Amino acid sequence: MRTIRVLSVVAAFLLLLTPALFAGGAAEEPEVEELNVGLLARGISDALLPFLDDFEAETGVTVNIEQHAFDALRDRMMLEFAANSGYFDIVYSSPGFLGELVDGGHILDLRDMMAEHGFQRDDFLPAAIEINRYEDGDEIWGFPYLADTSILLYRQDLFNDPDERAAFEEEYGYELPIPSIDDPFTTQEFLDVATFFTRDDMYGFVYPQTGVAYGNLHVLPWVWTFGGAYYDENYNATLDSPEVVEAIEFLHALQDTQPEGVLGYDYGDHLPWFWEGNAAMTIGWFHMGIDSNDPDTADVAGNVGYAPVPYHPDSGLDHGYAILGGGGVAITADSRAPEVAFEYLNWMFGDTERALEWYLDGGGATRPEIYEHPRVYEEFPWAEDFFPVANYSLENIARQRPTLPNSHEIFEVISEMWHSVALGDISPQEGVEWAHEQIDDLLAQFR
Repeated sequence: MRTIRVLSVVAAFLLLLTPALFAGGAAEEPEVEELNVGLLARGISDALLPFLDDFEAETGVTVNIEQHAFDALRDRMMLEFAANSGYFDIVYSSPGFLGELVDGGHILDLRDMMAEHGFQRDDFLPAAIEINRYEDGDEIWGFPYLADTSILLYRQDLFNDPDERAAFEEEYGYELPIPSIDDPFTTQEFLDVATFFTRDDMYGFVYPQTGVAYGNLHVLPWVWTFGGAYYDENYNATLDSPEVVEAIEFLHALQDTQPEGVLGYDYGDHLPWFWEGNAAMTIGWFHMGIDSNDPDTADVAGNVGYAPVPYHPDSGLDHGYAILGGGGVAITADSRAPEVAFEYLNWMFGDTERALEWYLDGGGATRPEIYEHPRVYEEFPWAEDFFPVANYSLENIARQRPTLPNSHEIFEVISEMWHSVALGDISPQEGVEWAHEQIDDLLAQFR
């Protein structure tokens, strides 16, 4: 009986060992037939679809792209991660929830794969690398996918109209300013101009403010511009500072120049107001700037000017701030085939010609050579005016938003505070005092 038992144990051991022996003693990445990708529901994602058949023809791998709105995408990812389903191989990684993804161990540091595949950082915009950083770490948590920032779009035909200029000077006592890189709006000029152009048939300004994403995107740049911050280097909340109060008071006044309903506007919902000639100014991401002068897209095409966002002279800064926008495409920690996932990302975004075609079809651009390519200027003749402002803003004005593990909760507080102020439920002072206490509690774990 003892001999039979020993033989049984040996046989069981050999059965366990056999797959490793046949595999050369090391586990190999399993063959996969498909990759699942979670992205934002945007034109930039749609522009990837025409390339999928080519990748499948070359590799035999089907790429399935699933699209969701910002908050819905985060919720969808977190549900799959909580269930350890391994469903997603690649996900969009926004600074708005990058900290959660990293802190939860849900995505991979790509540096080793980048080194193995000869990834050249100098081929990409510095901002495209920076947006994939978590706090002060050296890791790279996503493949460069989208890097842009916000710029001011304004109606040149209105600003140059002699009657409008005369009426503005009579009302405000100074000439109607025309913003530029060298002479951007001050915050007071911006508010004056927005107020002036708000009338029965038009609004002075329009910007979306719904949800966690756009509630925060609306507030944070102005807080920075006025010289404030959500917290200091020791993770103490600083929202009750005079600078933050002044920023919220400014936003409260600016709200009177916008259409009713902007609190419920999501990504892109503000553009029809501007494109159809019913708003004098807006702020938008890079592709919105390009599209605004496209005669196939906008009624105001040919009359749209570009400028950096306003600055606040009393802040001590010589420029305003805008959020570094976009994000990366990250490989999930429980992907069935991370090497294949990286192969797809490098195939799609690492090849200049393919990346160029993607950009021209509505994608993003993270490679400087794309912005400099003659075909871009042939496709978008107005890019000659746009790109100097866009690149200046990306290099000098764009700033990474907080990427703490609980940044999403911080942004929830900011959005709730702003909506309460905008609706008149509380004053700006009461709003920032409440948000200060909430955020200080959220930051206690880091002190």
